[in-house]
Amino acid sequence: MVTKHTGNKPKTSTLNKTRQGPPSALLVAVGSRIRAIRQAKNISQDKLAYSIPLDRAHIGMIENGKRAATIPTLVKLAVALNCNVGEFFPDVEELALTADEHSTEGPL
Repeated sequence: MVTKHTGNKPKTSTLNKTRQGPPSALLVAVGSRIRAIRQAKNISQDKLAYSIPLDRAHIGMIENGKRAATIPTLVKLAVALNCNVGEFFPDVEELALTADEHSTEGPL
């Protein structure tokens, strides 16, 4: 029997997108704001997850800063929560402090 080589490489496993180690301050801040807005509107994670649609565990990881939300996900969250995407982010002063923590060159 002759096997034909197609030139395709074997598929490698996808990277685990769950953050390893402590969550960054920015992800925790954004997640906390998403949770606060959700709770203020008396919406459960399950109901929010169903409306997007997104897995409830994924929303929990975003709210806990363990996973970064993509821009499309942030837009879906904002629509579902009836708010502006910008409400998920800290004020400029807080962002500057977070950026300084991660920068090797210092502030802009």
